[in-house]
Amino acid sequence: MQFENRYAASGDVDEIISTLSEGPPGEFDFGILFLSCIAHDAVQEIAAGLRENIAISHLVVGTCSGVIASNLEIEDAPGGSLLLAKCPGVRVSPFYLDQTELKQMQGPADWHRFFDIFPNENPIFFLFPDPFLFDLQSCIRGLNIAYPGCPVAGGLASGAQQPQGNTLILNEDVYDQGLVGIALTGDIIADTVVSQGCRPVGETFVVTKAEQNVIYEIGGRSFLEVLQEVVGEADAQDQKLFHQAILIGIAMDEGKDGYQRGDFLIRGLMRLDQKTGAGSIGDDIHPGQSIRFQVRDAGAAIEDLDRLLALQEERRPQKKPVGALVFSCTGRGAGLFSCKNHDIMAIQKHLGPVPASGFFCAGEIGQIGARSFLHGFTNSMLLFYDKSST
Repeated sequence: MQFENRYAASGDVDEIISTLSEGPPGEFDFGILFLSCIAHDAVQEIAAGLRENIAISHLVVGTCSGVIASNLEIEDAPGGSLLLAKCPGVRVSPFYLDQTELKQMQGPADWHRFFDIFPNENPIFFLFPDPFLFDLQSCIRGLNIAYPGCPVAGGLASGAQQPQGNTLILNEDVYDQGLVGIALTGDIIADTVVSQGCRPVGETFVVTKAEQNVIYEIGGRSFLEVLQEVVGEADAQDQKLFHQAILIGIAMDEGKDGYQRGDFLIRGLMRLDQKTGAGSIGDDIHPGQSIRFQVRDAGAAIEDLDRLLALQEERRPQKKPVGALVFSCTGRGAGLFSCKNHDIMAIQKHLGPVPASGFFCAGEIGQIGARSFLHGFTNSMLLFYDKSST
């Protein structure tokens, strides 16, 4: 199994095609190309040029605001990053899904029929959706139910601010809405790592009264009372961060004995009812779930990513990933860290050298526990390993 990254830091169509076409000859089972700050017609021309120059069985292309290569992040500037894969013993199933088809998915059997893949095949899903005119949350929920525990990762196209402004390509077909992606089965496995850029503050609490996305009581006390206590006991820096945003980490594995980084789904406080003391958050929650308040800043993001990558090293101490897809929020990068290439260099430090490709997203998809979610301000990774060598 072999992965290869090629990138071009240019906006010139001919130069991008020429640069990305350079490399050892061979036949590739799939390619994934991210293009930033490139016009619609030029995207199609680049995709056609690569299909002509490189033997790729399946090519997925999408537009974004910035691209990520193995050792470089290009933000808000023209460029392209291509991940090529030779995967003997792996079935590659490319797909396109639009809102009309999504509405017809009534249960797991419909998903199994659509992909012609069943849960016992342990599929790996890469999703590249447009953020407009498509209910991604519904899609992710459907995949979680149809394929329990299977890795689902990807990112929302970030190349446009309005509907039908992004370009998505699957082989020779061009779209301006919906979702393109690839499902992988066979002699390959993948791990997901999702760094939500947060640091916990205070102890872990148990929700004792909640309905839908509203938390009424924590440990028999009102949400507001517990929040005020946590903030009041925090140091000055954390209090300042709480005033910027109140974040709640929801434990995804309720039966786990002790929680660590990566066990919490981070959601923001959307509304605080001063009369009832209830708090509305950005996801559903139920009594019995454990939560922990969180803060987010550059320091927390650096610490969180470093710790999660170290845990991944411990998870597979004898193996390095053969390839990686990296999905980083547009709110990260140099604007958050005050330096370029932070996330990709951290990945290479812990897991490299690994061929990697990705982009800056308008929302990131990745697993927390056994389920996948749509995130914000995160770095989500899909790490590929050769099944025969693990």
